[in-house]
Amino acid sequence: MKAEKAERVEVSPGRSRLLGMQLALLCIIVFLSPLVAGRLTAIPALSVQVLVFVAALLWLVSAARRRTIELPGGGVSLLAGIFFALLVLSSVHSVSLHLTLRELLNVACYLLVFLMVAGLGSNRQAVYGILGCLALSAMLVGTLGVKEYVLTREPGWRTFSTFFNPDFLAGFMALMLPVVLAWYLSGTSPGISAVAGLSALLVFANILMSGSRFGAAAAVGGVAIVIVLALLSGSMKRAQFVRIAILLLPTAVVFLTLSRPLAGRIASIKAESHSGGFRIYTWRGTARTAAAHPLNGTGLGTFEIGYPKYALVGYTKLAHNSYLQLAAEAGPASAIFLITLLGACVLPPAVMLVRRRVRDDASEAKSPAFREFEWMPDRRLMVSGLLAGSAASMARNLVDSDWYVTAIGIGFWAVLGAAVGLAYPQPAGNRPVTRGRAAAGMAALSLMILGALVMSAGELCAVRGNALWELDPDGAVTSYRQAAKLDPLNAGYHRRLAGAYLTLASESADASYAKHAEEELHAAIRLEPAYAKNYYQLGRVYGYFGRDEAAIQAYETALERDPNALVVMLALARGYEEAGRANEATRVWKRMVRVEESPYGTVRAMPELVEPEYIFAHAALGRRLGSRGDIAGARKEYERALERVRRYEVSMNALRPVLEAGGRHDPEMEEQVREIRDDLLLRIEALGPD
Repeated sequence: MKAEKAERVEVSPGRSRLLGMQLALLCIIVFLSPLVAGRLTAIPALSVQVLVFVAALLWLVSAARRRTIELPGGGVSLLAGIFFALLVLSSVHSVSLHLTLRELLNVACYLLVFLMVAGLGSNRQAVYGILGCLALSAMLVGTLGVKEYVLTREPGWRTFSTFFNPDFLAGFMALMLPVVLAWYLSGTSPGISAVAGLSALLVFANILMSGSRFGAAAAVGGVAIVIVLALLSGSMKRAQFVRIAILLLPTAVVFLTLSRPLAGRIASIKAESHSGGFRIYTWRGTARTAAAHPLNGTGLGTFEIGYPKYALVGYTKLAHNSYLQLAAEAGPASAIFLITLLGACVLPPAVMLVRRRVRDDASEAKSPAFREFEWMPDRRLMVSGLLAGSAASMARNLVDSDWYVTAIGIGFWAVLGAAVGLAYPQPAGNRPVTRGRAAAGMAALSLMILGALVMSAGELCAVRGNALWELDPDGAVTSYRQAAKLDPLNAGYHRRLAGAYLTLASESADASYAKHAEEELHAAIRLEPAYAKNYYQLGRVYGYFGRDEAAIQAYETALERDPNALVVMLALARGYEEAGRANEATRVWKRMVRVEESPYGTVRAMPELVEPEYIFAHAALGRRLGSRGDIAGARKEYERALERVRRYEVSMNALRPVLEAGGRHDPEMEEQVREIRDDLLLRIEALGPD
C-alpha cells in the first residue's frame, strides 16, 4: 500500500489529466457501445471506433511521457500483435479491400480496449468504474428489452432491444450475466447490491425474451462457471449463499412471467430444427471457403462476398461461428492464434484463482471515504465472474458470429482485459517506450482516426442520398457521388449509383443514365471482382440496352461467383429464352429445380419465407413438356408451380410488414407471381381433366 501511495504522489498533473481523460473515454465507450453499436449499421460503429482510437492516443501519449507502458504479461501482448499482423496480411489478396479495412478498424478497437483495460490492473477503481459503466449499459439495454416485449403484445415475440437480432442480444447478455451476478454476490453496500441484483434480473429476463436457445445455454454455463470458480477460490461464504437465496424468488417470478419466447422454441425444437441444420450446413460451407484459401483467406470482413461460391445453403451475412468465419476470411492460422490468445488470457488467471493466488484485497483498496458506501466488488468474485462471462461468450461464438457485432466485441474484450488486469497480484509489466515507437504508434492511430472519419463521412452522404431519393432523385445521386469520392474503395456506393441511374433511365427513357450505370458497375467490379451482385446488376443494364449476349455473359459470370443465386439463374434463363437459345434456358430451369431439391432449397434460415423464383422454373418446364406432348409431365410441373404460388402468397401476407420495414419488399415480383398464377390456371384448364 505504501508503494502504491508513493507511486500516486509521483504522478505528474499532466499524466493525471491524460489518464483521467482516457478513463472517461473508456467509460463512455463501454456504456454507449451496447446502446448504439449493436445493429450492424456503419455510422454508430465507426463513431465508437473513433472514440477508442482517441482513448488509445491519450494512452500512448501518457506512456511516451513516462517512457514506459503497462501491458499484460505472459506472452499475451505478443500473441495479440501476431494475431493482428495475420489479419493485416489478409488484406493482400482481399476480395474487397474496403471491407477488410473496415473490419481491421473494428478488431484494432477490440485489441486496444483489451490492452488498455488490462494495463489498468494496478488501478482497481478505474477497472471497476469501466465495468460498472458496462453493467449499467446492460441494465439499460435490458430495460428497453422488457419495454419492447410488454408493448409488442405479440405472443412469443423475440426481443431485439438495441441489437440487430434476438440472438445477438442473447450473446451480449450471456457475457454480462456472470459479471453482474459476481457484483451482486460481493460485499458491497445495500444500495449497490440492490442495483446489481436488479441488473442481473433484467439481463436474465432478456435472455429469456430473446428466445435464443444457444444464448440461454451459454448463460447457464457462465453462471455455473462463476459459482464453481467462486467455490474453488474460497470466495463463496455464507453471505454469498444468503444473497443467492434472496435472488431465487424474483428469478422464479421473472422466469414464469417472461420465459414464453424461449420456452416456445424449446417446446417446438423439432419444428425449429431448421435453425440448427442451417448452421451446420453454413459451417460446412465456411470450412470449404477456408480450405480453398488456406494462407490468408478471402480478406477479413469479406464473408458475404467470398462465401457464396462455396455455400451449401442460402444467404447469410455471417457464418454463425466467429472462429470458422475468421479462418475463412483471414486464413486458418489467424483462428488458431485467436484461440491461443484467448487461452493465454483465460487459463492462467483461472489456475491462479483456483490455487487462491488472487488476493482478495478490495477492502484495502477502499479509502475511508468509501467505507460507508462500498461500491467496489470483491476481487476474487469479480475475477470469477469475468472469466465466466468470457467463457460464455467464447462458447456462444461457436454457434454465432457475436464478435463481428461492435457492441459485443467491445464488451467482450473489455471484460477479458479486466479479468487479466485484476487476476494478477502485481501490476501489469512495464515495457519501455522509445520516442520512435511512440511516434509510429501515434501516426498509426491518427491514420485509423482519419480512416474512420472518412468512412463515416461517406456513410453520412449515402444516408442523405437515401433520404432524398423519393423527393429529389438528382440530389440523391449527387449525395451518392460525394460518398464515392470520400470513400473511393467502397464498391457499395458505385452499386447504389448504378441502381439509381438505371431507375432514372427506366423512368425517363434517357439512355445516358443507363450509360452512367454501366460505368459505375465497372468501377464496382474493379474494386470487388468476386462479388456476384456487381455482374448481376451489369446484366440488367445490358438488358436495358437490348444487348442480350452481353447480359447473358454478365449473368454467367455472376453464377460463377455465386452458383446458387436464384435471382441470377432466373435472369439468365429468361435471357437465353429471349435470345432464342431454348435448350440452354431449359438447362438453367432444370438447374433451379435441382437447387430447390438440394439442402440449399430445403434447409433455410427462415422456412416461412418462400422463394418465388422456383415458380417460374416449374412453369417453364411445364410449357416445354406440353410442347412435346407430355401432358402428364406438364400438369405435374404446373401443379408444383401453383403449390409454391400458394405458399408464397401466404408468406407474403404474413411477412410483408417485416419485409417493408427492412426494405426487402419486392412488389414487382408479387405482380409477376400473380400474372403467372393466372396463366398457370388457364394452362391446367386447357390440359383437360386429369
